[in-house]
Amino acid sequence: MSYPEGMRRLIGGLACVLALGLGVATAEISLRGAETPDEPVEPAVAPPSYLTQGYRRPRARRANQPRHTRGRVEVGAAAPEADRTSPVAPHLAHGRLIRGGTPHRMVLFTFDDGPDRRTTPRLLAELDRLDVKATFFVTTNRIEGPGSRRAAQAELLREIVRRGHTVGNHTADHEQLTLLSHRDAREQVVRAERAIENVIGERPWLFRPPYGARSSRIDHMLVDRGYTTVLWNIGSGDFQVEDADSVFETWRRVLARVEREDGERGGIVLMHDTHPWTVRALPMIVDWIRARNCELLETDEELFDIVGDPALFYSARVDGDGWSAEAPPAILPPDVVRERQARVRRDAERRCADRAPSN
Repeated sequence: MSYPEGMRRLIGGLACVLALGLGVATAEISLRGAETPDEPVEPAVAPPSYLTQGYRRPRARRANQPRHTRGRVEVGAAAPEADRTSPVAPHLAHGRLIRGGTPHRMVLFTFDDGPDRRTTPRLLAELDRLDVKATFFVTTNRIEGPGSRRAAQAELLREIVRRGHTVGNHTADHEQLTLLSHRDAREQVVRAERAIENVIGERPWLFRPPYGARSSRIDHMLVDRGYTTVLWNIGSGDFQVEDADSVFETWRRVLARVEREDGERGGIVLMHDTHPWTVRALPMIVDWIRARNCELLETDEELFDIVGDPALFYSARVDGDGWSAEAPPAILPPDVVRERQARVRRDAERRCADRAPSN
């Protein structure tokens, strides 16, 4: 059933507010993704011609690149280095749904809903200053069509890529997909996919559903297009408040809560590059992490590792996986942990020495 546009937006907003009210009594929100009850899986259909006209198909699959064929995935060797450095992460296609949990002190920052010419440039400058890479899930009505604002934001998307960040699909209009018909939900995904490719030359392979809302029907559609869905386990509440201190405090409380309740000492952080208070909160969060590492150095514990690669949370789909198969918690091989921790420790020792008061 397809609702009128105004009704869809109203229902989507009410559903988001209701989910927040039921999920927590305060601003401590994680919102890992609200899965709606399973709906009958609709057969995949070809997109309307007005969506595919002028759409450039992805380049031919290399022999050792994953391939998806109606629910069956062939997994070959590791993707070529060229794919691993691509901003749209084709080597992370066809993965199980990522919820973001990990027992490691490993943190990946993600930003939704942009780019926004008022705030994203300042965020990119802060990320550069902090030496942090992030993943941006783009809402493409900001970059589609004529006008100086959309042209500037399309250029911002190119700048995100130039600075080495990863790009994912967050639909065209930020519609709640579970409220749409199969045709309309697919249009939201494909339209955004096409818009991103038109700007940066490659289609995205990572997807984040608006509001985290999903169902087996939506999961099926995304898997059929080769996407890996990326949710989050650490919310920042930045869409509920209007000051950086509140964002920082919410992030810190949620981090403590997921460790206490789920044994997750890190994970994927949800933020939005459309809020000025988010831009101001990011260095507060990173400074806290680095100050905490100084304390952890003294007790010889695992340090916080701010990562820029979603591949650390990725798990490829395999034969027998259902449409909604989830990736396991991100547990790194011991040798990878040792290598990464050695690098983080060297950086922490340098930073902590600079912080230490002189005698």
